Amino acid sequence: MSPLCPTCGASTNSDVTIPPDEPKTQTIAAVIARFLQLMETNEPPAAADLAYAQAVVSNAAAQLATLDEDIAQLKTRLKQREDERTVVAISHQRSLPIVSPLRRMPPEILSEIFVWTQPLPADLAGPPILTTRWLLSQVSRRWREIALSTPSLWSLIYVSRTRKTAPLPMIQTQVERARTLKIHFYGSDARREPTDRIKLFQFLSEHSVRWEELFVSVTQDLVPLIATLRGRLPSLRRLSLEWYTRGEFDGLDCFGTAPFLEDVTLQRNFDSIPLPAHQLTSYRVTGRWESHQAVLKMAPNIVEAQVLLEFNGTPWPQPSSAIDMLQLQRLYVTDVEVLDYLRAPSLAEIAINLHEEHAAPVEHLDAFFLRSSCTPRRFFIDDPFSVSVTEEILEKFTFIAAFTILGENAKTVNTHLGMLAKSPNAFLHLNEIGFQSNAPFDYPLVLKMLRACRSSLASVEAGMNILMLENIARYYERWTFETPWVF
Repeated sequence: MSPLCPTCGASTNSDVTIPPDEPKTQTIAAVIARFLQLMETNEPPAAADLAYAQAVVSNAAAQLATLDEDIAQLKTRLKQREDERTVVAISHQRSLPIVSPLRRMPPEILSEIFVWTQPLPADLAGPPILTTRWLLSQVSRRWREIALSTPSLWSLIYVSRTRKTAPLPMIQTQVERARTLKIHFYGSDARREPTDRIKLFQFLSEHSVRWEELFVSVTQDLVPLIATLRGRLPSLRRLSLEWYTRGEFDGLDCFGTAPFLEDVTLQRNFDSIPLPAHQLTSYRVTGRWESHQAVLKMAPNIVEAQVLLEFNGTPWPQPSSAIDMLQLQRLYVTDVEVLDYLRAPSLAEIAINLHEEHAAPVEHLDAFFLRSSCTPRRFFIDDPFSVSVTEEILEKFTFIAAFTILGENAKTVNTHLGMLAKSPNAFLHLNEIGFQSNAPFDYPLVLKMLRACRSSLASVEAGMNILMLENIARYYERWTFETPWVF
């Protein structure tokens, strides 16, 4: 193919010639120059010009035809190659799973992964058939075999008071596949428990010897059913009961004989229920101090305790000998006066709720630390009413290295942010600060606090972890901001 002129598109070879009747003095260069001139104007061509232009047009048309033919052939070839690529890509995609490490993963590891995919009870929303365990059993034959041979995948039975509960046949299948059972049964908000829910609890009670956990929001209709469990809980390790009906509640003398019960949570009106105190390692109970005192005296193995008080107008008794809690490592009290009755030499974490009516909390803390000969590293203050009290605690007890504020409102948290921003040098013994709030933080103040702490820590070549938790919509939805500072 002849090279083309980049300006006019005419051939630069001699196959476009000057017609023979033209003067011999006219050169090809002159003809091309004239042709270029005509391309830039609307001037009509002379006969000699027209002959050359027609030759150019004919030559270009022939070259276009050749190019079009080449392009068509290339397109055909491209289409063939694209079709070939599609076939190869499909083969590649279908072959990849064969060499995937997941396909060769040992069943016991895959089983462990399946267990870790299970959502928390609070996250169990939507149709029961769409929960993880049912979906995993429908992916492939191998996954189904592993899912069905993993009893812990089927252990949790969750019956919500508001969300749709799995039908009884599904729960029966789940019970068959599980080894031990974790029962989370939340009573109906209705005045009377629906018949189908009563039947469901009765069915689950038939398998109470396999219960490892029992979390129940008790309603009046469930009381006689729970009472029949006495002597039928040989595997029970964790118990949580909540009761929001007004008035006292008793009659559930069925948990004191559970031989392995070690973790107990009782919310409201349950403090009179007999418990195997000598077995307990975790204790979270709301009740009167007299009931707490009776249990704690007989519970030498408690490692974690949350002592939440409900006052009935009875004044605090005169402290006598302290209750020895030699294994206690984590303690939360709603009233600092509780500390006057305890001795905990192994305590590593302490959390207190500071209400305005609590007098001289620092004195109670100081006496408790001296009596226990303990120096807990982590300190939590729940809903503190006074920045000055918090400041006094941190300045006096310099063995505290990690400090967290749990605030119900933004004002509480923001005032403590301001305290740290104003005088960070007073708290250089801290290497971790945390804030948790149900309301948004004052972020400009957060930034000011961070800058102040960073500057102070840099001067002593120290570091600090900042942990901030902010609730978004529900109590378990939150974002986390954490930054380690190391200089």
